[in-house]
Amino acid sequence: MMESRSMSSIPGSGKNRRYGGIRRQLAKSPLLLALHPCNRTGVGGEVDQGRFHSGTIMTFRAIAVSAGLGFLAVGCTQPAPPVAPVEPTSQPVADKPADDAFAYAVNYACEGGGVVDVVFSGNGGAVARLDGGAAETLPMNPDAQNGIEYKNATTTLKSDGGSVTWASGATTKTCMIKTRDLPAPKVEGVVRALEEKDAGTTVDMKVGEKISVALVGVPTAGYVWGAASPPAFIKASDGPGGATSTAQFTPGFAGGSHWEVVVVEAVAAGEGEITLAQRRPWETTAEPDAKTFKFKLKVS
Repeated sequence: MMESRSMSSIPGSGKNRRYGGIRRQLAKSPLLLALHPCNRTGVGGEVDQGRFHSGTIMTFRAIAVSAGLGFLAVGCTQPAPPVAPVEPTSQPVADKPADDAFAYAVNYACEGGGVVDVVFSGNGGAVARLDGGAAETLPMNPDAQNGIEYKNATTTLKSDGGSVTWASGATTKTCMIKTRDLPAPKVEGVVRALEEKDAGTTVDMKVGEKISVALVGVPTAGYVWGAASPPAFIKASDGPGGATSTAQFTPGFAGGSHWEVVVVEAVAAGEGEITLAQRRPWETTAEPDAKTFKFKLKVS
């Protein structure tokens, strides 16, 4: 009698045929092999045979469904194209800067009328305008034969510090410097700003508040302003400094007076006279102060 065998046990038939096809499909496709949940090695690796045959992760039926649907879907899905980098939007450069750019300009009054404003920059160039018109950026001309010259394709500015000559198109102007006094530098966060005219005044402030005292000094000669024997209820520190005149912005200018600012902070309650003295730091206390500035301070 012919031995009867279940179709499921006959190699190449029934479920084994389907399973064999799946295994062959996995073996032939590196992508399917890499995507299979039992594969721990990634693309180009081999399936963990123990887990593949044990059925502890999924049954062959589930694999068949995944192979027929999920793997095909993954295999057909193309990766998203890379996002193109966003190029920064170029900002237009204004031909004429804000008026603040000329707040510290050197002004020159021209013969026959007109004014040339010049901002001399630290890099050797200049920005200038005639009668408040469009600003011209003028690099320094290294080939100039006489004096200092700044020029671009349309405009030339020659300077000797005290005067300038403006030449642009058919317009030529010879102009003499007209200096301006400059205000003291501002300190952010102070409750009051004192200057020389405020000597002898009385200031009321609270603990934690600050005031500033702006005085004119000659730091180029070694004289600086500072608190002389300050009381324990204040702390004095150096603030910003700056030019006192637009003449100090001209090329080659040296020396002159400068603004010096002392910041006084109330660290405790107290009352007394505050003295600021101008002196050379290396001199002994036996040397008299060049100048002094005094005011009364009440801190609560």
